Amino acid sequence: MNSPFSNTSASLLQQARDQDQRAWRQLVELYGPLVQRWCKQSGLHDDDTADVFQETFRAVARGLDDYTPQKSVGSFRSWLRSIVRSKVADHFRRRRKQPVGRGGTDAQLYMDNIADPLEDDDPQEAEDDHKQIVQRAMELIRPDYSERNWQSFWQVAVEGETAVEVAERLEIDPQVVRQANYRIRRRLRMVLQDLIDD
Repeated sequence: MNSPFSNTSASLLQQARDQDQRAWRQLVELYGPLVQRWCKQSGLHDDDTADVFQETFRAVARGLDDYTPQKSVGSFRSWLRSIVRSKVADHFRRRRKQPVGRGGTDAQLYMDNIADPLEDDDPQEAEDDHKQIVQRAMELIRPDYSERNWQSFWQVAVEGETAVEVAERLEIDPQVVRQANYRIRRRLRMVLQDLIDD
């Protein structure tokens, strides 16, 4: 069974720039949950989140050719976050143009003065986002590997065990463990290439 994250030589971003529909699906599957979380953190309801989600990825499609990863400026995640922030602000500006109910002045003033939850990109939140992206990538590629190979990778890469320890437990050769670990790590790097900070 092949996931949509099959091996490719070019980066996911380059493939998306080249209008590769599979690459676009991968990008949305990988970053969609993060975009939804940011929308919800901004106080959007489910229907509004769906609208902002679509507007965000439309903007990504329009702007991807101009995006260049620059470590000093930020990563793809930071760029995407700025697009979400802009689309959320657009959403609230449109709503503000609608008539406000009577007696809602105090509530409206309060809402206008609430800080934007996406405004600051604090290091802890950036780390959480990074973990979510890597976790999502692992979920998406996992179906392409046997349970034994996945366990070999997981126990070495995530749990920090040695290949020898894992091999003894799984009753396989340590080289099989090393090979599974190497292949899955390489695959993750390919999927995440250009998408997360080093």
